[in-house]
Amino acid sequence: MRFGGIVLATALALGACSSSDPAPIEPQRSATTPTPTATAPPMPDQARQDSPEGAAAFVKHYVDVFNYAAATGDVEELTRLSAPTCEGCQSYISLYRDTYAAGGYFKGADWTIGDLRLQEERSVTYATTLVKADPGPYRESSKEPEQVSSGKDNQVSFALQRSATAWQVTQIGLGAVQ
Repeated sequence: MRFGGIVLATALALGACSSSDPAPIEPQRSATTPTPTATAPPMPDQARQDSPEGAAAFVKHYVDVFNYAAATGDVEELTRLSAPTCEGCQSYISLYRDTYAAGGYFKGADWTIGDLRLQEERSVTYATTLVKADPGPYRESSKEPEQVSSGKDNQVSFALQRSATAWQVTQIGLGAVQ
């Protein structure tokens, strides 16, 4: 599940060609396999700016990349935008990578963010927002049955730090909606 644990094992099914097949047949892609043309959302220019507006645009972009990683299992861009020390970020990265490696998937339940409240403290910018997630089907691995996530709303805070050239998420905090 989206807010759940890590997947245990990887399973692959291979088909064999019979002697009547003159050439190998490419396996059909399932809904759980990212298409080769799928790419992470491009970062908007505003999300590169060292300003409050740039920080807000970066958070919106981060959530777009987060949703892309959940839908495809491609965590490369999410990893680049997340600090290695961000435990929440690394948990999601591992969850998505391991789920897809095990033949699992996430469908729907994308995060949709509301208005952002920004607060700057020393070298950290905090962006807090209401995140809505609709219920969506998921499968932890090819060996597990499909389930449906609860799809609840959470208040989420992102801690951002800026290097000389880019923003990065250093912490994600989830809180219940009051």
